[in-house]
Amino acid sequence: MRTLALSLTLASLAVLPLTASAESPWSVKAGFSQINPKSNNGSLAGGAFEADVSSEVGFTPAIEYKFAPNIVGEVLLAIPFKHDVKDTKSDTKIASFKHLPPTFTAKYLFTPDAAFSPYVGLGLNYTLVYDEKIVLAGAKLRGKDSFGLAATVGFEYRMPNSPWGVAADLRYINIESDLTLNGADIGTLTVDPMVLGLSAVYHY
Repeated sequence: MRTLALSLTLASLAVLPLTASAESPWSVKAGFSQINPKSNNGSLAGGAFEADVSSEVGFTPAIEYKFAPNIVGEVLLAIPFKHDVKDTKSDTKIASFKHLPPTFTAKYLFTPDAAFSPYVGLGLNYTLVYDEKIVLAGAKLRGKDSFGLAATVGFEYRMPNSPWGVAADLRYINIESDLTLNGADIGTLTVDPMVLGLSAVYHY
């Protein structure tokens, strides 16, 4: 009897790590996103310039944690994006800036146990604006960091009997930066992009 109990105990200890690993709530994503700012990004300097922010593509990894079968928390990261700002009146580049836009999202999975799992999500974005440049010699352009809402819709396809999957999503992010030129307010740059993302997903 003691031998049987010891054997069952050892078997249980051996199985526990495998079970925990199989049911890990963590997953990581690595892919690329295209940031497409809205049109008409702001009238600046009392209407002297009409801003148009360029679309850009960049690397966007993410970390996810499953709190419940249908509820996932996601932190979307990125390498810095650089955008050019064009004046639509003169059709010339007038400025550029870089930004880092980490986004925190709570997602609802409609079919969490299926291979094809669509989802919707709502969250918050913080955009760090830096390395602002303007074509005016000797002038200093500064953009204020942005904090706003984000929303997403997408899906993941999980490979059968595999920890790997593929995800695609479309998200809206509220990004607005108040600008100053040599310390004087010149208006708000409203980016408000639609972001199209495609990623590989690994479930631990």
